[in-house]
Amino acid sequence: MDLEKLLQDVHEIFDKNGDYSDLSDKAIYAPSIQVDRRNVYFILHNTNEKGYIVKNLVVYENRLTASDFEAKESLDDKDSTLLVGDLNEHNNDALAKRFQWMRPTSRRNYKYTFGLGDRLGTASNAHLRLFKGRGIMPVLAQQSIRELTLMHRTNTDVFQSASWAVFEEGFTYGWGADGDHVKTPYEVDYAVKIGCSMITLDCTEEIHNDVVNLDEAELDKRFNSLDPDQIKYFNDTYLNKDFEVADGVKVHFTKKDVEESVLTFYDAILFAAGIYTKFVVPYNLDFEISMDETPYQTTPENHFFFANELNRRNITPTTMAPRFYGEFQKAIDYIGDTDRFEREYVVHESIAEHFGYKLSIHSGSDKLSVYEIIGRLSKKHGWHVKTAGTNWLEALRVVAHKDPDFMLELYKFSYENLDDVKAFYVFNAQTDGTAPKPEDMNKDNVMDLLDNDDARQVLHTMYGSIMNLKKNYHYVYRDKLWDILLKNQALYDKYLNIHIAEHLDLLQGVVKTKAEALEKNEPKTDISKNY
Repeated sequence: MDLEKLLQDVHEIFDKNGDYSDLSDKAIYAPSIQVDRRNVYFILHNTNEKGYIVKNLVVYENRLTASDFEAKESLDDKDSTLLVGDLNEHNNDALAKRFQWMRPTSRRNYKYTFGLGDRLGTASNAHLRLFKGRGIMPVLAQQSIRELTLMHRTNTDVFQSASWAVFEEGFTYGWGADGDHVKTPYEVDYAVKIGCSMITLDCTEEIHNDVVNLDEAELDKRFNSLDPDQIKYFNDTYLNKDFEVADGVKVHFTKKDVEESVLTFYDAILFAAGIYTKFVVPYNLDFEISMDETPYQTTPENHFFFANELNRRNITPTTMAPRFYGEFQKAIDYIGDTDRFEREYVVHESIAEHFGYKLSIHSGSDKLSVYEIIGRLSKKHGWHVKTAGTNWLEALRVVAHKDPDFMLELYKFSYENLDDVKAFYVFNAQTDGTAPKPEDMNKDNVMDLLDNDDARQVLHTMYGSIMNLKKNYHYVYRDKLWDILLKNQALYDKYLNIHIAEHLDLLQGVVKTKAEALEKNEPKTDISKNY
């Protein structure tokens, strides 16, 4: 590294007085430049012999404090030191002491928040560029334990990737880090200790889904086996009662509503209350509760019961995620009657506003048919939307353009091994159904795999299997896939932002329909040839 040249760059930055649009050294990534009195910090981009962008941190700081950083090379300049270091955890911690916005913050003061789980760890820069000026807080670090396991990643890796992207893009608006779908105190503790600002508590193992299938006699029998004081409390509080949650919006409990809500959700409520006391309060976390990992729709009575029992314990979550009417399957648009969805969303939104939190929409990727509804109706407390997996599909879009034969190979493997992930995901695509058969796909129609719903689900759910398959101690696909992506990061960034912009435009009312969102954002020609 030419440190003398970098020293000249530093002094040029001082002379520019904040306008870095025409720096002489084009390797300096201008959005990353931070000047603090006589100290300068930025990220340097260089391209190696493989065509990958190699990033280094450059620090120019008073020599008495510059030792906070790990340096690969350094040069003294009067009372300051110029150093070059890696984008590692040690240097991230040192930078965050100087720039607190590199650390995640609470979502509570943000009306609109959007989860952007980045499975590969290379999407956050593009997303941050899109989110600047949107008035939406991004939750960048958002990976469930399942996703971490399938991708052989750690919360530390996810957190660091997000934090470095925040610095690199100079994103000072605020961002979140979500310990996503944590199910046990151990998993919560893991997320908290790494620095997550929120947790999404997955109550699946405490929700008794079998209750909904009980006949009336068995339901009564189970409910009446509770302690007499419990039966009295639940009946006195809810049975045949109307609860007005908004003008003209009431929730009414029949005997079945009471018994089903209690037997299905009360264990989950007690579990959530325990997590709140042990972790949320002492660590000042944003608290999201997931009710959606169930096979059945969350009724308004279920939702009200859960929220009201939390409220009795002085617990107000930041967000709650019911399972809404219709199907929110992975990687494809909403399935169901959107008029009915709107009618029922009004009730759920009213319950959330009544108790003082916002709704969270899970499996939100590609649900373009309902986003205008959500954006229009979520007025008081706003919304939180979670997306994640289709970032992976945008990576595969790059692969399909740059190496169609490899893409066909990935699809054939995914199609033939779909049973690997049936235990993890709910989806319609089946290898004996309507998913395109590998033998019918070729280089001429390979892009159809990214537009066909069944093919998208096959590819979306098989990310872990694709990335981790080994033969003779070597990865079969991982290294080649990374090589394509790293050589084509700019194209990947473009596809990522086209995809998420369609979501945001609908949520923010920039466009009113899915067709308008696609017309506004989808390229009319093959843009891959420009990259």
